[in-house]
Amino acid sequence: MDKRLKEILERKKEIRTQIEAGGEIDFEALNTEIDELDKEARSLEARAAVASKLNDDDKGIEARILGGSDDLESRQTKESVKPEERWMKDLESEEYRKAWAKDMMGEGLTSEERNFMDQVNQEYRNFTHTTKNSEILIPKSVADGIWARAEEVSVLWSRVNKFRIRGNITLLTGGKSDKARFYDEETEVVSDKLEFGEINLTGHELAKAIEVTWKLKKMSIEDFIAYLIREIGKRMGEALSYVVYEGKGSSPSDGSKPEPLGIKTALMAEEGTPRIINAANPGELVYTDLTKFRAALHAAYASGSNIYANSLTVWNVLANIVDGIGRPLFMPDAMNGSVGKILGVSVFEDAGISEGELMLGNLDDGYDANINEDITMYTEDHMKKRITEYMGYAIVDGAPKDTEAFAILNVGTLPEA
Repeated sequence: MDKRLKEILERKKEIRTQIEAGGEIDFEALNTEIDELDKEARSLEARAAVASKLNDDDKGIEARILGGSDDLESRQTKESVKPEERWMKDLESEEYRKAWAKDMMGEGLTSEERNFMDQVNQEYRNFTHTTKNSEILIPKSVADGIWARAEEVSVLWSRVNKFRIRGNITLLTGGKSDKARFYDEETEVVSDKLEFGEINLTGHELAKAIEVTWKLKKMSIEDFIAYLIREIGKRMGEALSYVVYEGKGSSPSDGSKPEPLGIKTALMAEEGTPRIINAANPGELVYTDLTKFRAALHAAYASGSNIYANSLTVWNVLANIVDGIGRPLFMPDAMNGSVGKILGVSVFEDAGISEGELMLGNLDDGYDANINEDITMYTEDHMKKRITEYMGYAIVDGAPKDTEAFAILNVGTLPEA
């Protein structure tokens, strides 16, 4: 890529970062600068296209004179690259990102851009053996941005152990056995039969659509991409928070659609579970509630465990607990995304936890998720409303692999503020 083109792209990234950071911004000056940058970039691209065409013509003449040796060498080089490697590399390219955004915005593509997009998507379909023909692959930087935004919104989703394996997977979970003992020389060692459980992650559809007015689509390409990442990522994050905590699983008893299995749902399914604690006085917490709550978590999962609750529960209940002489037990401390600590355990806010409930758990060791199919994008125009719907779509599954890694404390109905 031309050095100046790289400089232009870097400057546009700086502008985007400046806008996302907020503060006082001279939008008129930035718009003028972006227009000038785009104009210069188009001029450089046109010049490069002409130079490339001249080079191609020269090579073609030379190849015909020399018996086509250059054509053969070029063809062999191209064929040596595996199709899946080629489309994955193309998916990360700035050329695909720009063509994809223009297509999403309803702008006309050049024949080269259209052919390039079609080629990348067709190679993907050939590689994955999919029969779908309406999905459009999202540039890797955009898909990564959506997942990153989802993790910003959902602390629960950000901390579960995630795989990216296409199709269904089965994961083994360790069985329970007695601990080791000491023996004298004459005593025979008792052996345990080691059994394994398993969780099957098959995949469920995660989709979110947003509406964009035709007027709003007039924004710049970079602004449009940032808007999609922000809005679709936020809504997917909210949905993922919900399913990690109380998703109903593959066979919901209420007849609703299948979804990943949530921690709360798995704990409630255990008859007589000791890992769901009720506060002694509904609507408030006392010190002994917290100690019972902490004791319900298996010691093997204590390291790396955190407390999760929504904002109202954290600040109306947890932050108000005091010891016997009136000192607060909750210590505000914004470290690594947490809002504080209590009993030495970090506390995180997540809107996916129901009001009046606290979850203590080790998500990294206790919950597995799989992104069976990465994000794709669908669009639909509504002419009379003058809007376009953009739907982000992925296939995701997840389930607790050991319920002993979690505990829930029911505070009850919170007092009105």
